[in-house]
Amino acid sequence: MKNKVALFLMIAAIGFAFVSISQADPNRPQRPHFDPNAVRGMVQVTLNDSGTVTAIKIENRRNSWNIVLDAKGLELAKLANKMVFVEGTVAEQNGEKWVTVTSYKEMQRRQGGRERHRGDDPNGPPPDGPEGGEQ
Repeated sequence: MKNKVALFLMIAAIGFAFVSISQADPNRPQRPHFDPNAVRGMVQVTLNDSGTVTAIKIENRRNSWNIVLDAKGLELAKLANKMVFVEGTVAEQNGEKWVTVTSYKEMQRRQGGRERHRGDDPNGPPPDGPEGGEQ
């Protein structure tokens, strides 16, 4: 009986060590640090009849932010209907979020992101590669 208990404890210790080591993988991709003053989304621009910018919003699936119409904010209007990463000061006023832009950059969409939902192996060659598509 003592041998069985000792064997069980030894197997449990080895299993625990294996699980601990496998979760501490340094090559595992890390989530980016959350920054409350960084906004990602699509630029939506509202123009009046004469073509003057009257409002700019950044919208994504979860939220919508109004952009302060200062010099940097108006520069952002050039990226209408583009995905952007905006850094600045986020403030809430009358229940709406406002961003005073300090910097921004256009985000590049992933190439081929929507074409892979056909059950293809994500680690395999692309569908139009040497093994998968027309020759």
